[in-house]
Amino acid sequence: MRVLLVDDHALFRQGLRALLEKEGSIEVVGEAGDGLEAVALSAKVAPDVVIMDISLPGVSGLEATRQIKEYIPSARVVILSGYADSIYVDQALKSGAMGYVHKDAVYDELMLALEAVKKDRPYLSSAVLQPVLAGYLQAGPSSGAMASYSKLTSREKEVFNLWARNCSRSEIGRRLCISPKTVDRHKSNIMEKLELRQEGDIRQFARLIGLLEP
Repeated sequence: MRVLLVDDHALFRQGLRALLEKEGSIEVVGEAGDGLEAVALSAKVAPDVVIMDISLPGVSGLEATRQIKEYIPSARVVILSGYADSIYVDQALKSGAMGYVHKDAVYDELMLALEAVKKDRPYLSSAVLQPVLAGYLQAGPSSGAMASYSKLTSREKEVFNLWARNCSRSEIGRRLCISPKTVDRHKSNIMEKLELRQEGDIRQFARLIGLLEP
């Protein structure tokens, strides 16, 4: 199995690479530190599996997954992320990912995910499976809110998720590698698409769709 690692922390990539290379059946064919690099490198090395973080500089892991699947349909993407919210899992699967493993999982669970996607079977780690099931079992007013949320672009979702967690304008820009003016433009688009009147409604909306605890 030829694997590409995508994460913006070099030490994390190096540690994971050392573990994977001990497996006789796995060859790490490259590493990328951001989304654009991941897409370009995927086109170059044509990996069987891409292990992808969501939070990346510039192009997000979700957008990178979409582009990789568009150019290399045979590539399987396993998301390896610190996010366990059902919204992230849902968006990852819609982007074309076949597996989702939380970073708190043990190494053996990542190996289970790799074996599953190798056989064209989806895999969700236990840390994210429960929130996903709970989200599907819930019914009520959140369904309309989710429909509105789905109208946001991938970048707008990233801004929304950070904004809902009280990240400042400058911090959002720093994390997503965009200018404060661009952050403001995304915020304006988000307010319009979600039909919100004031910034204080953001956290309430995030709770309604399950992004934040009630």
